[in-house]
Amino acid sequence: MTKADKTPWNGCPVRYAAGVFGDKWSFVLLRDVLLHGKRYYGEFLASDEGISTNILASRLAHFVETGMLTRHVDSTARNKVFYRPTDKSRALLPALLGMMVWSTEFDPCSAAPPSFAPAFRSDPKGTIAWYEAEIDKVDKGLPAAEA
Repeated sequence: MTKADKTPWNGCPVRYAAGVFGDKWSFVLLRDVLLHGKRYYGEFLASDEGISTNILASRLAHFVETGMLTRHVDSTARNKVFYRPTDKSRALLPALLGMMVWSTEFDPCSAAPPSFAPAFRSDPKGTIAWYEAEIDKVDKGLPAAEA
């Protein structure tokens, strides 16, 4: 084991954040949970990016382990589980939306609606509040979770 392997991923804010969500699939998963209202494994798997099943399962487990998501058994179909964002993941909304605004400036192929960046810049708190309300709507529509 090298010295780098022994260094904990906390203390430095950038290293901690990278340890929690430091790869492209984690960001896609956060996008799907926070912005697209996805909660079930099949919904995540159906995303256009084509995440593989092993990577998806690994990222979901990691997010549950790190307190970003909670895992629940669906009371209407016991063989199905769903995931809810925690306050810890919801706290990333400003950063995630800010990264999207940044991408609209520097990604010539950005699929964001042309109105998104100006709307966020003119009312970031209102935009964040809108997404928070959407998350709440999705979560209220989920079935009861088994204990």
